[in-house]
Amino acid sequence: MQTPTRIQPHFVGLEKPPQLSWYDYAIMLLQIGASIEHALMVQYLYAAYSLRDKPEQATWRKSLLTIAREEMGHLLTVQNILTLMGGAFNLDRGDYPWDVPFEACPFRLERLTQGSLACYVYAEMPPDKEGDPELEKIKEVANRHVRKTSENRHTLYGGHVGHVGTLYDHVIKILGDRDLVPDVCFKNGKVGQFSWDEWGRNYRGENAEDPNDGPRANVLIRKVATREEALIALAELSEQGEGLVAVEKGLGDTDILQNLGPNIPKFDAATHFERFLKIYRELGERDADQFSWKVPDNPTIDHSTDHGPELDGRTRIENDRSFRWAGLFNLRYRMLLAWLAHALMLVRSEPSASSHLCGQIVHRVFGEMYNMKAIAELLVKMPLTNNADDLKAGPPFEMPFRTPLPPNHRDAWEIHKAALAAARKLYDDLLKGEPPKIMGQWHHEIDNPAIPYLHAMMQADGDADQWIDDILAGLR
Repeated sequence: MQTPTRIQPHFVGLEKPPQLSWYDYAIMLLQIGASIEHALMVQYLYAAYSLRDKPEQATWRKSLLTIAREEMGHLLTVQNILTLMGGAFNLDRGDYPWDVPFEACPFRLERLTQGSLACYVYAEMPPDKEGDPELEKIKEVANRHVRKTSENRHTLYGGHVGHVGTLYDHVIKILGDRDLVPDVCFKNGKVGQFSWDEWGRNYRGENAEDPNDGPRANVLIRKVATREEALIALAELSEQGEGLVAVEKGLGDTDILQNLGPNIPKFDAATHFERFLKIYRELGERDADQFSWKVPDNPTIDHSTDHGPELDGRTRIENDRSFRWAGLFNLRYRMLLAWLAHALMLVRSEPSASSHLCGQIVHRVFGEMYNMKAIAELLVKMPLTNNADDLKAGPPFEMPFRTPLPPNHRDAWEIHKAALAAARKLYDDLLKGEPPKIMGQWHHEIDNPAIPYLHAMMQADGDADQWIDDILAGLR
């Protein structure tokens, strides 16, 4: 079939390969979209944790964390669309340093600076803002920043900034054309999909506001049963990032897409672009040391080779204690991804029989989110090296050696048990040499809150281990 002119791909490096059908190509793009949502989420989290403990920075941190939570909703909604179309779910992302087509800028964990924030502003910028004098200056700052941070390593797709919405615009045009992707490709209804009731927690599906804390995250997790619902969900994700005008510009000229506009919900909450731009204006040209900790770009605990900005963009954590805490952070990140993969596996394979069990796993996922937040807030204040300087460590967010789980349920539970056993070993290493408990209280509990937190985490892990044993006993 000849490619219709109206959607002729013009994105460098990602024209549809001739050996792929349009269905295959759409699945591939959705899986790339999932990896980009994952990458954006951890970049925004790293920037948020890098901020110092001051009132103005607290407001910026809340805004960044809110956006990261909403990116989590985007990630889960994309998994639902993949489920509807019979595609494999994807929780992966490239480990740094990496870049892919459609990504707004090369993936990089870095503290909040004028340069990194300029990248976020431009990445989420709606297309109708092109040419705006203020935003053109921000684009220059973003491109300078990307060139500077990428100059010593190969960037496959040019080392420049683009727009996050470009990918979804492209997918919407493909899925909105029956000649390219026929109705038979949308086959699984809402079976085996995540719902907001399970994953939304206190983040309501409308523009809720906490009277004590201002606007809350509006986490969009959409179950989709038809092509039209999938298209509306993708449009909502784009609208939350860039605004409705970006969605309207991204719609094509098929009958499906022409009828789509009136069905897209309109949101009054600030878009990601508007929130980033607000922070950028407030931040101004202040030196980053005034508002963010000196955490490194792309911290790593991989000591197999020398790493540094002059080599591959990674920075080695050398202080022994920080190294062990960073290892614990990476382990909790791996555990979070494993629990999330297990939930996806269960809801797809046994959507009704496993509902209670899936609810318990959702609880574990949120628990790991809290664990990672607590450890990250410790790491941004811990030393990077053994030298007497003010360089800090930072949370590595390094991807585990695997994200898929084995198809056998017993083996999947054993993987969780193995991770808990690894955590116990790390706890022992971290507590080694610490003063004993004296009169019911841990010595230096006030000036070293990490110690009682470790013991609380050990207790929670013990409960999880016993829970898994009970499940394994029932599988015999």
